[in-house]
Formats: sequence, structure tokens, C-alpha cells
Amino acid sequence: MNLSFRIAWRYFISRRKSGAYNAVSLISWISLAGYLVGAAALVIVLSVFNGFGSLFGVMYAHFDADLKITPTKGKSFLPTEIAFDKIKSIPGISSAEWVIEENVLLRYNNKQGIGTIRAVSENYIHNSHLDTNILRGVTYLQAGDTNFAMAGLGLSYQLGIDPDDQFHYLGIYLPRKGEVDMLNPDGAFAKGVIAPSAIFSVQEEVDAKYVLVPLRFAQQNLERENDFSSIEIRLLPKTNSDDIREEIQEICGLNFEVKNRFEQRASFYKIMQSEKTISYVILVFILLIAAFNTIGSLYMLVLEKKADLIILKGMGFGPQTAFRLFLFESLLIAVVGGLGGIILGASFVLGQENFGWVALQNAESFVVQAYPVKLEIMDLLNVFITLLVLGLVTAIYPASKAAAIVAQEMKK
Repeated sequence: MNLSFRIAWRYFISRRKSGAYNAVSLISWISLAGYLVGAAALVIVLSVFNGFGSLFGVMYAHFDADLKITPTKGKSFLPTEIAFDKIKSIPGISSAEWVIEENVLLRYNNKQGIGTIRAVSENYIHNSHLDTNILRGVTYLQAGDTNFAMAGLGLSYQLGIDPDDQFHYLGIYLPRKGEVDMLNPDGAFAKGVIAPSAIFSVQEEVDAKYVLVPLRFAQQNLERENDFSSIEIRLLPKTNSDDIREEIQEICGLNFEVKNRFEQRASFYKIMQSEKTISYVILVFILLIAAFNTIGSLYMLVLEKKADLIILKGMGFGPQTAFRLFLFESLLIAVVGGLGGIILGASFVLGQENFGWVALQNAESFVVQAYPVKLEIMDLLNVFITLLVLGLVTAIYPASKAAAIVAQEMKK
């Protein structure tokens, strides 16, 4: 074993002959405890962000498709502009559906507001598994020749929509394209009325905005017979979405773009990632406090072991060897404390994941009862690398001081 490391290890566990730890050792252990707590906090906080990201991803999965084809220019396109049958026949695709999406004016029982309709086929609910997100009402959009609408929770609260009320209908108004006759303002809107059948909840952003209606309702009442907003594609389990995405993009050409689920909610996931990064930086600054403690304890250790360094110099120790000795000492504090913190944090995360130790406030109004967490190997690796870097940085000054003492003795 490297002699510098062996001596560093002896200094790390050194105690007085009476069995008590000396002051320098106590400060080193305090620094180690700081690394332990900081590393555990990093693992836990990063895992919480992973948990919320995964949770929202699952929630959005019942509303957003795996892949979505949209035009690069404009908001709509004609069916003849895209090889729909060729796309649908690609192996690995479970379903491909035409979708119409438009911002509209909504009226219900003397209340009105702005929302977005998503006109979908009758198979949409089954393919998306949105039936698991229904809070009230009956899960269907069509029953024979009758059309029904499903509204998001926030929009339903705003308009007072009640799926059990058979006497009030939801009015949907879409501005017509082209010139408006100022003498007949009502003629500026394509409109239709539809009975609400259910209220769903996916996520606040969706709940406050969307109303689902049958595709045939939008085509018949809102003058959208010939064009569509997108094609939504859902994949079979364990299918490589990147490969299918590339194949679809080749078929569609440059006039269309194919977005995966994360790109469909790019702003949301960017915010989540930014918050995770900011939290990581803040906790690293907390770790720096422990690092500064390490600098102080190592410097005092250098002064305490000055006599040892002189003896070691006589045994052939050079400045570089002395430098490595205290470099190893700093790394021992960082690695032992950091690994302990990583193990402690990972154990807590696994316990939270399986037993739900820490509950959410007002959990009865949320889809989960406890803080969601998800342990990722890359986070553990990043935390460990951060600790190694801090261990190296904090060793520079005290190790340089030890090297200078040896170099000065060599000149005598």
C-alpha cells in the first residue's frame, strides 16, 4: 500500500494514548459529518425532483401521446399532405389518431370562459387510459348519434359544469376564418352545443384548459371537416420511441415535426430541470462549509505533525510525498463522509418509496399520499464526483503547506 496513504489513514483514525480523540481529529470528524449530511441531503432532494418528474410524466401520459405529428408552419394541415396509412402501418405503433385542437369560447349556465377543445376519435379514451383520471360522470364521448364532452377539473370549476345536470349544455364557439360581417356579429362564430358527460383531472395546466369532444362534433359544428391539427401516436410497450420517431420523420418530410412526450411539454420539463439544478447548486454551497472546515482541520494537522514531517524527511520523504499525504487525508474525509451520506440518503429514499414515511400536506386532494421519490444512479455518481472535487480542492492549501515545510527542511 502507498506509504503516504497509510500514514494519512493513521492520522485519520488517530487518537491519544488515553483513547480520546485529540482536537484536530474531532474537527476532522466534524468535517466528515458535514460531508455526510450534505451528501445525504443532495441525494434526497435530487430524488424528490426525480419523483415529481416521474409522477407528472405518468399523469401526462394519460393525456399526451408518445409521439405527436404537427405541421412546422401554420396550425393545421390537410389529410392529403401526409401518408397516414404508411405511418399507421409502422411496426411498434399501437394507435394513430387524427386530432383537432382549437382555442374556443365556452358558455355554460350563464357563465363563460376561454378554453381549448381537443377533438378526438371515440377510441381516444381507451387508447390513452384517460378513464383512470375521471372524477365524476360517465366515461364516453359518443353514444349512438349523441355527442358528449369531458371537461378538465379547473375549467369545470370555473364554469360550474355539472355532468349530472341534464338541463344545461356546454356552448362552444370558434371564430370563423375570413372576413367578419359587422352587422351580424353572431355569424363570426361557428358554434355547437354539447352535453358534458364527465370531469377529468390530469394536471393543473391541463385541467384548467381542456375540453374533450368527439372528432365528428368539431367537423360537423365547428367547420373543421377538411383539416386537422395533429396526429397522435401511441406505441406498444417496450418499443424504442426514438427509432420510430426517426422513421416517421422520414415519411413526413420537412413540412412536419415529430415530438416526443417531453418535447410536447418542453417548458414544464425545463422548469423542473432548472429547479433541480438550482437546488443542487445551493446544497453544494452548503457542502462548501464542510469543505472549509476541512481546510482548517488539515492546516492544524499540518502544524501538529510538523515534527513528524521533519522525521519523515529524514527517511526520504520529499515535498511531493508530503503533498500527497495530506491530499489523501482530505480525500479520506470527503469520501468516507460522502459515501456514508450517499448510503444514508439512498436508504431514506428507498424507505420513502416503499413505506411513504413523509406525507404530503393536504394529501387527500392529490393523486399520491406521500412525497414521490426516485433514485437514479447518475445522481449518486454526480454527488460522489462532487465530493471528490471538493476533497481535492480543500487539500491544496494544507498539502502545499506540508510540502513547503519539507522543502524548507531539505534546504537546511
